[in-house]
Amino acid sequence: MKSAHLLLVGSFCVATVSCATGATVDSPPAPPVAAPPPRTESSPRGEDAKERALQARLANALSYVSRIRNLPATSEVKGRLIGRAEIERFIEGELDSETPPDVLEATTAILYGLGTVDASFDYRATIVKLMTSQLLGFYDPKRKTFFVGGDLSGDEADVTLWHELVHALQDQHYDLANLTDFEADGGDRQSAVHGLAEGDATSTMLDAMLEPSGSTALDVPESLFQAQSVLGSAAVTEAPPVLVRSLLAPYVDGLAFTNALRRQGGFAAVDAAWRQPPVSTEQLLHPAKFLAREAPVIVPLPPPPPFAPELAERFHDVMGEQTVRILLEEWLPARTATAAAADWGGDRLSAFADEARQVWAIGWHLRFDNVAAAERAFIAFHRAAPLTERESKIALLDEAEVAKAVAKAGGARLCQRRHGQGPLALVRRGADLAVAVGPFARGAGAVARDPGCPAALAWANQIVTH
Repeated sequence: MKSAHLLLVGSFCVATVSCATGATVDSPPAPPVAAPPPRTESSPRGEDAKERALQARLANALSYVSRIRNLPATSEVKGRLIGRAEIERFIEGELDSETPPDVLEATTAILYGLGTVDASFDYRATIVKLMTSQLLGFYDPKRKTFFVGGDLSGDEADVTLWHELVHALQDQHYDLANLTDFEADGGDRQSAVHGLAEGDATSTMLDAMLEPSGSTALDVPESLFQAQSVLGSAAVTEAPPVLVRSLLAPYVDGLAFTNALRRQGGFAAVDAAWRQPPVSTEQLLHPAKFLAREAPVIVPLPPPPPFAPELAERFHDVMGEQTVRILLEEWLPARTATAAAADWGGDRLSAFADEARQVWAIGWHLRFDNVAAAERAFIAFHRAAPLTERESKIALLDEAEVAKAVAKAGGARLCQRRHGQGPLALVRRGADLAVAVGPFARGAGAVARDPGCPAALAWANQIVTH
């Protein structure tokens, strides 16, 4: 999948947890990593000629997309050729400098605890491998440079250039680097801005591709983009599906958002969105809510699990509607997952671990706009949660049958014990939903004590009433 897809993730979101799960950490980021070394006088003349040719090509492409986007370039965009090894070192450096270790470890634990990856999964290594294999080129807003890896030739090169140079225009006018600065509990907001950036760039790129035919991005059915996303996701086999979906979502969701704005007011409406960006992925997914400025509800942080005093909070953030949908898509049809995540009002997730980060537990408090939406989400999580052969049969039932099973099992309180990941407890109280996961072991030789479902349900009840 060597196209404009996934290109900006490595620079705009720095391939951090923000890109994958909508998460940040409540501590200052480390100093930025050094840029790839500049060319020296000893650089081969052939390389110098290639970079001069690249610079000329960038100037022509920038002029073209600037006209298409109706956004004037305020300066040239520097180009730099780098090899695959440099790309890998760059991604690793960005991950390590921008993302404190607790975030990477917590993300791995969250994905495992929720049942989307196996016990051997390594988030950092997977991201580096995935991004290195997919990147053809990327614009870095910190260094105001377009880094190009490999041979940019043919139509594939054109769409890459156009897409990334739109990001350069966004940066020149709206300061991308500043929009992604650290903010406590800002993961969902950053995911929304990420979607706006990718949607704007993809919509403009499609206009550039279609201009010779007299068409625009608005003439292409959205179902086609969704189908391409599914096919592209299936083609990437070296990463867990949940991670691939999370990397593709900003492009598909962002494009739908951008096109909706364009239909109402052209690119001027998109520029207005940049001046006052969406503050949640709920706004990104529902342009009407963005235009109405429906703000997310601030939800209390989950308390630590009372049955494991040795576990302390290592991470917390707002996950957002987009992440809820991406997670539920692991087990449910896309349409069902979308409906279950809709009417999201707000959430907070906390990850707790012991001092050695070998035993983890996850508490997640979600609030929906109304009781009916919370009930839909409760049923969806219940259908998604079973992991054993006996329990998985209920995931095959339709929604009405699941609702009956839920009522029979105790109304709005359910718990399932799982091998490896500990109990998963669900408690719904009015429009609020609590998800309590674990404790579970992540370190080699580590053992997590199973508190049993009564204790897990008590913790979930604390989360939803805290």
